[in-house]
Amino acid sequence: MFVPRSLKIKRNANDDSKSCAAKKIKSDAEDLQLDEGRDDSTDALVTKEATTSDRPSTEPCPFPSTAGQLAEVCLVGPEQDAKDSDLSEEPVKSFSKTQRWAEPGEPVCVVCGRYGEYICDKTDEDVCSLECKAKHLLQVKEKEERLKLSSPQKADSEPEAPLNAFYVYKEHPFILNLQEDQIENLKRQLGIVVQGQDVTRPIIDFEHCGFPEALNLNLKKSGYEVPTPIQMQMIPVGLLGRDILASADTGSGKTAAFLLPVITRALCESKTPSALILTPTRELAIQIESQAKELMSGLPRMKTVLLVGGLPLPPQLYRLRQHVKVIIATPGRLLDIIKQSSVELRGIKIVVVDEADTMLKMGFQQQVLDILENVPNDCQTILVSATIPASIEQLGSQLLHNPVRIITGEKNLPCSSVRQIILWVEEPAKKKKLFEILNDRKLFKPPVLVFVDCKLGADLLSEAVQKITGLKSVSIHSEKSQTERKNILKGLLEGDYEVVVSTGVLGRGLDLISVRLVVNFDMPSSMDEYVHQVGRVGRLGQNGTAITFINNNSKRLFWDIAKRVKPTGSILPPQLLNSPYLHDQKRKEQQKDKQTQNDLVTGANLMDIIRKHDKSNSQK
Repeated sequence: MFVPRSLKIKRNANDDSKSCAAKKIKSDAEDLQLDEGRDDSTDALVTKEATTSDRPSTEPCPFPSTAGQLAEVCLVGPEQDAKDSDLSEEPVKSFSKTQRWAEPGEPVCVVCGRYGEYICDKTDEDVCSLECKAKHLLQVKEKEERLKLSSPQKADSEPEAPLNAFYVYKEHPFILNLQEDQIENLKRQLGIVVQGQDVTRPIIDFEHCGFPEALNLNLKKSGYEVPTPIQMQMIPVGLLGRDILASADTGSGKTAAFLLPVITRALCESKTPSALILTPTRELAIQIESQAKELMSGLPRMKTVLLVGGLPLPPQLYRLRQHVKVIIATPGRLLDIIKQSSVELRGIKIVVVDEADTMLKMGFQQQVLDILENVPNDCQTILVSATIPASIEQLGSQLLHNPVRIITGEKNLPCSSVRQIILWVEEPAKKKKLFEILNDRKLFKPPVLVFVDCKLGADLLSEAVQKITGLKSVSIHSEKSQTERKNILKGLLEGDYEVVVSTGVLGRGLDLISVRLVVNFDMPSSMDEYVHQVGRVGRLGQNGTAITFINNNSKRLFWDIAKRVKPTGSILPPQLLNSPYLHDQKRKEQQKDKQTQNDLVTGANLMDIIRKHDKSNSQK
């Protein structure tokens, strides 16, 4: 994954003269022109840097190479105006040798391997300089010519046809031929619960969607072979343009379930941007963009932009102007850009709010609503999360029009593929118990993800783990820089760390497929957060273990823990089951339920309610 970068350079539109060198390479550069006239104004082309950061200056070559000439020809961006003044603070590097080498986790130039500071606007590949972009474009052109020469007849007789301009989902004949009882039996076996009017049938194979061939190939390359239950039902509903409120286990494939409708919808639209995906964190946004790029590979005019805080704004604004189809953003950064009038959302046809329960909570709710005010009223809206509390369902009913509610797995319960262990551990004994787990050969399966409730606790516990156990440990939280967090996440996925101690920053949405053991060192503040943190294991149906330490510090959650965790077959500690706090919470909930039942008017209690009402009036 990489953050958006762009090459930016100004062009002298008034200079029509061309150099001899430009004429010499005209056949290779096609219709690209080399402007000879250069002046000292801000409209001049960026020239080669005189010095480099790692070596003394050298004498410039009087006869630049073809690649060097093409660098100045090919790397011409849009003309800049007053609004773009912030983009020209630092000149674009002209030559590869002036660029530094990439650090771990940073994008790499596709030509020379140095730091890929920019994105080639024609191919979306990472490049380090004007020189390497020119070389890259020549390589792409040569590759295209070789392909044409290898199949000349096909090139002459069968010109490349564009993808269907208007994709319309139709139920596959195989699905249509199934009996209604077969469909209901399939849903029951897969745990799919659907609520709504005229809901289309689920698919059983990705081929049933009738996607363009390029998209089908991308699905196979990305490892999508058989759709998961949430994908079976959510994809066809989304392809038909229906509003959706979806809840599924963590790791169940929700991201692909909304990305495929987003891609097919954006593919058919001419306006840009035409799709918007909102996420609560930068890491999740980066991950979603990475998956989207995999699925969009080879599709015409399909570009994404990442609008997130913690990364430079000017490159994001520049990328936004490159006719992108899909915006992937965090609410805060997108609102800032909207207030600057730097983006127009009236062409948006589909909006996805990922991790809806987090996005619509206090602090995110108003931001999301402010953003949705800028999109058309007839825009398709999809709310997705691992948990959908009652308050979110109520808010969803206000945002969604005639929605389809899709629930797979047990609603608001942890993923069934995760083995959950609840341990009663007093505060002073927590570190010792954690060290025992890390030394247990049966339980310890690196990398281990340990959740704590504060940043300082993460740093201190990580140091203690490395000192006592000798395991390679690192901490991650919101005070770490974006580069640090990205490198740690990359190292976690690649097995560079044996233990990662984290606050809730990794608790939502990220696909940490390599993680098989999670330890909740501190019990989360809510059961919804517990579900998300436990969900970092068991991704896409893989088995995993989640161990949670509890004591009386979490007493207000005792009854919720018993209700949600016990049905999964987990054995709860006797200190929890015998706690007076648990029994008091249980009694209060039963009284509340009883009062609710009494307030309901039914045929059985109608006369009793009338008598009570008459009696109270007579006493007055």
